[in-house]
Amino acid sequence: MKKEKMDNMFFQDNNQRFYVKLEKSVYEKILHYCLISYPKETGGILIGNYSQNLSTANIIQTSEPPQKSIHKRNFFKRSSNGLKSIFDDAWKNGQYYLGEWHYHPDASAKPSSLDINQMIAFSKDENLKCPEPILLIIGGVGISREIFISVFTENSYIVLNHIEVDYKDN
Repeated sequence: MKKEKMDNMFFQDNNQRFYVKLEKSVYEKILHYCLISYPKETGGILIGNYSQNLSTANIIQTSEPPQKSIHKRNFFKRSSNGLKSIFDDAWKNGQYYLGEWHYHPDASAKPSSLDINQMIAFSKDENLKCPEPILLIIGGVGISREIFISVFTENSYIVLNHIEVDYKDN
């Protein structure tokens, strides 16, 4: 196995069915959007590709919060304004919609019931062509950050845990 540079973060579920690789630059960009949105919630989309054997979702790009999104202290509704061109450009580069990112300022990174229901609806949305979307939530208080990543299926979600192991990209 090839040792991956520590520039990336890796997550997997307990059954080792789902793996997610989050590029450090994407994580830092999301943190930047969180910082400038504080104390309001914000979010955007996750874009990337899959390893050759389809075992790993590689998050390699994120959107900024789309214009016309609704940002409140304890609520965020992402608009689709400007996303079509982002999706078109991603598709040309062999990249796809992988899911959503979201910020819970001064709160837990665990998803709310609204977050869960929205992601389950996204998993059923044939237009997105993503039956198992990823949800990444940043939470925490002050400078203490917490990250929550899960994969949604038609009726539930699977929590992924941060792992620090050798990684191979097949």
